[in-house]
Amino acid sequence: MKAVGIIAEYNPFHNGHKYQIEQARQATNADTVIVIMSGNWVQRGQPAILDKWTRAQMALENGADMVIELPVQCAVQPADIFARHAVNILASFKCEWLSFGSEHPDINFNELASVDLKATKIDQDYTKSYAELIRDALTNTTGEDVSAPNDVLALNYAIANLKNNHQMKLVPIKRNGANHHDRDLNINGAIASASSIRAAILDNSKELVQYLPNSTDIEALKNHVNWEDFWPLLKYKIETSSIDELNHIYQMTEGLEYRLKKYIYEAHSFDEFLRLVKSKRYTYARLQRLFVYTLLNWRKNDNLSQEYVRVLGFNKSGRSYLNDIKKQVELPVITKINKELSESELNFDVVSGRIYENINNIPQDAGKIPLIY
Repeated sequence: MKAVGIIAEYNPFHNGHKYQIEQARQATNADTVIVIMSGNWVQRGQPAILDKWTRAQMALENGADMVIELPVQCAVQPADIFARHAVNILASFKCEWLSFGSEHPDINFNELASVDLKATKIDQDYTKSYAELIRDALTNTTGEDVSAPNDVLALNYAIANLKNNHQMKLVPIKRNGANHHDRDLNINGAIASASSIRAAILDNSKELVQYLPNSTDIEALKNHVNWEDFWPLLKYKIETSSIDELNHIYQMTEGLEYRLKKYIYEAHSFDEFLRLVKSKRYTYARLQRLFVYTLLNWRKNDNLSQEYVRVLGFNKSGRSYLNDIKKQVELPVITKINKELSESELNFDVVSGRIYENINNIPQDAGKIPLIY
């Protein structure tokens, strides 16, 4: 059996994601579509609006044959690290193709990934991540604009695929409908942005239904969460931690612990706190990821590079694929969490899940087995 891999967050799953799965299967004629999905915390440093099991179920109902979880310590990272781990896990899972959405699918991402930037001067701009600086240097060198959000991720996927000597064939799919960060529902079509859909869920908008697959359980959308739900926990963590304790948090650099301490007493909401801490030197995504690290107590000396295959669910085709290739996969393949696993390999996922279920009251890890669709 041959598989095409898709890296996703499905935050939440919508018609555009269903279209991508259909197009990836059609373009590759793959037997199986494997989705690696961020769990309860996503790349830009936010809690997923719906828990990972709800989102995995939505994916399985709409074309995915298997959903595996990108470990949280790999998911809540800058784009280049996020991409590297996701690509590594899909490659280890023997996917022949890697498919992704792209604003400009005609770009030769393999060619751009192979450009040698060692001799290129990379500007020092503290408002941008290292991955963004590399992207800008690449644009200046080649003249190819890869600034659109999905193109940025696509480039990072291509770089990871090349650097790690993976042989997955890249399959870009043209992104249709609204732009990635559009905040308003695109009422003229069936595909809206995830940003606008999240806003509509929080507002209980009745217009929402047309942008979600018919199989969507509308009642499940009521179990949504956002950063404001976690604000009391984050506030407590910062207020009860010393400057020295905050300094040991992963990615707490350049005196940021003092800014957190300074503004935690002034802010009355998460959004206000984020705006107060924000400066030209730090992007919103960088700060939100730091807040996740603080809430989850990730330390600078923690091993945050562990990779494994955590299966969230599959259908008959996905199960057959898993049985065929399981012995060839070098990474641990995990289908059920026991006490030993929860305290070792899966510690970060289990702890982050417990924090999440404190808010939505739905068990996330203990005793859970893969969904069968």
